[in-house]
Amino acid sequence: MPLRLPKYFIRTKEDGATHTEAAHIPGGRSLRDLVFGASDGLVAAFAVVSGVRGAQVSPRVVLLAGLAELIGGTIAMGLGAFLATKSEHEFIASEREREEREVVEFPDEERKEVRTIFARKGFHGEALEQMVAHVTADPVFWVDTMMSEELGLAAVPRTSPFRSGLLVAVAYALGAAFPVLPYALPLPVTAAFELSIGLTLAALFVAGALKTRMTGRPALRSGLETVLIGAIAAAATFAAGRFIAG
Repeated sequence: MPLRLPKYFIRTKEDGATHTEAAHIPGGRSLRDLVFGASDGLVAAFAVVSGVRGAQVSPRVVLLAGLAELIGGTIAMGLGAFLATKSEHEFIASEREREEREVVEFPDEERKEVRTIFARKGFHGEALEQMVAHVTADPVFWVDTMMSEELGLAAVPRTSPFRSGLLVAVAYALGAAFPVLPYALPLPVTAAFELSIGLTLAALFVAGALKTRMTGRPALRSGLETVLIGAIAAAATFAAGRFIAG
């Protein structure tokens, strides 16, 4: 007999249900690493070069400060992402080992937990018992279910620590390059500063708009918010540089 969901559990077009794949983006974790790495690089480097420029130093000094931030930030962000993802993998692996052990040593208790999980989802009676029997028939699927439904964790980690660290590092370096590179061009310091501002604000808007692929928010609003954050950080450090330099 096929499983039947309770009537109140089923949503239709008439009560506002919609079907969309917008939230199911292939490579969503990679896109997140790229967007947030680039955003951090843009804001951090923009703040540094603006602060040093506020001290009214030569373009060479601004360039050196920006490059130092780009290199240091790239290494720090890449290693941070690598360690964070590695720690996540280790935590998921330890929780999975615990669930696998409990399924073998305490099957009755684990079966009760499966029944409670699906009862809370609206299953009852024969449908509930069929669901419990189906889940607990396969030990691997049983553990996968407990990982996702009980613990809220991915059954298997999807992103390698090396890949995550590399993506964040590359994205950070690319983002940080926008505010820094104008000072490497043969331009007067004022022109280099203005070009740095223009390139960085444009790149910040694009990065903010791209975030909406994950958040589902309006692209214009997200882009403008990201620009505002970068502008505030740069303005604050510029003012600080002016103040310190006297």
